[in-house]
Formats: sequence, structure tokens, C-alpha cells
Amino acid sequence: MKKYIIICSLVASVMSCDDVLNKIPQTDISTDNFWKTESDFKMAANALYNSMENNHGETLDLQSDDYYGRSVNEVSAGTLVASNTDKVWTDAYVAIRKANDIIENAETSEVEVAIKERYAAEARFFRAYQYHELVKRFGNIPLITRTLDMSSPELYEGSAPRNLVIDQIIEDLQWASEKLPKKQALTVVDEGRITRGTALALLSRVTLYEGTRRKYHNQGDFQELLRLAKSAANTVISEGEFSLCPDFLGIFKEVNEGNEETILRTFYKETISSGSAPRTRGLVVEANMAPTKNLADAFLCIDGLPIEYSPLFEGYGNISTEFKNRDPRMAQTIWEPLTAFENNAPLIPELFRARTGYWPKKPGDVTALEKTFVYVDYILMRYAEVLLNYAEATYELEGSISDADLNLSINKLRERVGMKQLTNAFISEQKAKGYAMDMLDEIRRERRVELAGEGYRYDDIIRWKIAEDVLPKEIKGTKFQQNYYENVVPGKDVQVDKDGFIIVEKSDTRTFDPAKNYLFPLPLRELSLNDKLDQNLGWD
Repeated sequence: MKKYIIICSLVASVMSCDDVLNKIPQTDISTDNFWKTESDFKMAANALYNSMENNHGETLDLQSDDYYGRSVNEVSAGTLVASNTDKVWTDAYVAIRKANDIIENAETSEVEVAIKERYAAEARFFRAYQYHELVKRFGNIPLITRTLDMSSPELYEGSAPRNLVIDQIIEDLQWASEKLPKKQALTVVDEGRITRGTALALLSRVTLYEGTRRKYHNQGDFQELLRLAKSAANTVISEGEFSLCPDFLGIFKEVNEGNEETILRTFYKETISSGSAPRTRGLVVEANMAPTKNLADAFLCIDGLPIEYSPLFEGYGNISTEFKNRDPRMAQTIWEPLTAFENNAPLIPELFRARTGYWPKKPGDVTALEKTFVYVDYILMRYAEVLLNYAEATYELEGSISDADLNLSINKLRERVGMKQLTNAFISEQKAKGYAMDMLDEIRRERRVELAGEGYRYDDIIRWKIAEDVLPKEIKGTKFQQNYYENVVPGKDVQVDKDGFIIVEKSDTRTFDPAKNYLFPLPLRELSLNDKLDQNLGWD
């Protein structure tokens, strides 16, 4: 019984939860009657595309200091307790089991080599994707690279060291990048499938994450990882598979699905989805992810200066004053009050839903205000991230970044929205004035505002080792304007600080233990079933 439970949890059957594969009876999927054609491999690989849903941005953003939901988030507040199961753990190992099955059968199948290698490359990509999700969350984890049966000794082995898992991820992604086609070579029917550029983009993400985590957590050599991150991002840039969409907000509209900037996405289609895309309606219509003052204050003024230094910042005189003369991405990420909203009425954020007083706009599809059902794809990776990865890896590796590299990366993002270019001379000028600005902070700020709401902030504050600084702080919203909320009573219906800013969560209810909270606890069920697994520090 014990072995059976472990297999169900850690390495669940390839047929267990995928509708496509379940069209064939489980007992019939074997080397005797499957893995005989390209269609077989493609069908098996299709099952992996839905496996990425264990990392949707809403969950991660609510764990950060940039967004707040309707209630306290136990990760953000530091109140999480170890649980019996963990969905990320379970879903990831189910997907890894499926990927391993494809990889193994590609080695023995008589299908044409180029064909089976392509789908093995897709499987390696998804295996790498899932292992990165696991290692970010748990650190040391079981490393399974083959399909297991009831007698497999791996069922009772302990976790592999984090660095070995990362080595496997890098190997998988490098191999996959050599076998996958470029986006331009895809046929119409294969639109949205994994390409060479997708694998390299993920490689840049993984190695930047692990390189900076090692650097700031003092966990060993990081230079080679950062070199890989810079090189992978540079290859994506130079090969030109992807490019920036001219319309920043348009990236996230259903009408623009499959645009030139999208690298990886989860599909939502009316004919195959059980409901509309959850991010779109829940974000734009229900405000289930309300931006915080922390995020709003991060957007620069159009002169390239932070609000505390810029003479262009107009303060908080009324409900929309703070949006004036700001980075255009602010009003594209946070719905500017008093601008047209539902039925073209001016928006006055409803505080019962948008608890912070800031109403979210991007990355939802704003057409959700006009349509009941929207099936916009869920973007998991886009070209802007690659440009940001390149800039950050360059600076972290070399301690500086040239204007040429800034023009290759960050300034392309600023040019798209009409923001002032970032240069070394500009930073030097501000330092000479006594302003607390430096290049690394601005590179990080650019990442924060460009990718806001897309699920990056929590991972970033973890790898930079600043979660212990930012998460225990008070979570605030906009400045409360009584004249727009005549029936709302401060101190009763809404809490405000001495300066009039909404408080949604006080600092004395928030905590972060740096010895514990940089990793999640392993699921208790897994520990009870395998005594070779060790619980992460502080979670016993």
C-alpha cells in the first residue's frame, strides 16, 4: 500500500489526468500499439501543455508586496503552515512522469529520428519547466529522470541536491534547443508549440534565477550560471524568433493571441475550455488582484526620476492626481480613476472588491467589460522578460552595463511606451545631486513595472533575498478620498494611516523568517511515506 500511494503522488501515471490520452484505454498504451507514429508522440506531448497551470501569476503575485486579494495571503503574511499535500508538488511530478515516458519511448521507437527527437525535446522542455517550479519552491527535491514502477528503488530515495537538479534542467534545455524548430518554421496547425527560442528563453530564466539566488544567498559559485543566462538571452535576441508588440496593453487582448512577443502560453478556447480565462474576468471585472501602494509608487515620472525626486510628481491631491506625468505603464497596469470604465462611466474603485483602492487593468483583457466570456490565452513568458534577463544578467555578472546593452534591452521597453531612456550618464547625474539611485535598482525597477501582475515579483524578492525586508511591512493602498466615498466611514469601513493612505494589512500581523520562509515545506504526506526525505529548515 505504501508504494502505491507514493507512485500516485510522486510519479502518477501518464494516463491519470489527461483527457486526450484517456481516449485510449490505459491498458492499451504500450510499445506494442503506441509510439508508432508522429501522431502518437504529438498526442502524448499535447498532454504536457496544460501542466503549466501550476504557476499562474495570480497566486505568486498575491504572495508578494505588489498585489493584495480580498483577504490575508498566508505566504505574504508569513502565516503558512505545512500541509499534508501540495498542488505544485503533485502536479509537477505528474507532468514529469508524462515527460519521462515520452523521452524513454523516443529512444526505442522506430519513428523517424528527427520527428521523435522533436517531441522528446518538447518533453525535456516541460520536464525542465516543472523541475524549476519544484526547486524554486522546495530546494532539494527527488530527481526522477525515468518512468518508475512498483519495484523502482527511486521511490525510497532521498532528495537530490539543488545544484544537481539545476544541472539536469540546463542539460534538458540545451538539448531541447538544438532539436526544436524555430517559431518561423511552425505550420499553422502547430502554432503555439514549443520552439528553440522558447527553450532558450526558459534557460535564461532558470539560470538568472539560480545565479542571483546563489549570489545573494551565498550558496556557491554563480558566475557560470549568469554567463549562461546572458548567453541564452542574447541568442534569443539575435536569432529574432520574437519581437516586442508595438501596443503594450494589446499584448494581453484575445484578438492579439499568438502575437510576436508571446513566447509561452496556456491556451483558452471556447470550444475546448470549461470556462472563460480566469485571469481576464477575475482581474478586470472583479479586481481579485488589487495593486498596492508599493507597486504604484515604483512607477517613475516621465523624466525618468522616482516620485520622491521628480518635480513632475503632482502628489495625491485627488483620486487620480498621482497618475499624472508618470510612466505610461502605470495607467496601463492600474486603471486610472475617473477614466472610462464599465458602460463608459468614470471609474471610482469599489473598495469592497479592490481593497487597496487601486483597480487592476493589465494583464487582463479589457474587453471583459463588454463580454461575459473571454478566452484570452494566459501568457507565461514573453520577449520583454528575455530583454530584462539579458540586462540583469549582464549587470550582475560584470558589475556594470554599457549604454549599448541598455539600448539592446531595457531601452527597447521604454521606447515602446515613450519613457525616457536609461543611460549611465543619467544615473551619474542623479548621484551627483545626492539622489539615492543606482543602475542595479533601476534594472530591477524596470523588471517590476514591465512585468507587474504577471507572476514575477514573488520569485524576484526571493532570489534577491529582500523578502525579509519588504514582506513584513504594512500593505497600503491609495490615499483615501472621502468626497468619492460618502458612505464609507474611515476607521470603521476602511482603515487609514496618519497620512490618509488605506491600510489593508498592518505590519504587526506580518512576519518573514529568513531562516525558514525562503523555501516552502515539503508535503507532510510525502515525508510520512518516505523517511529518506528531509523537511526544510524551520518547518518541522
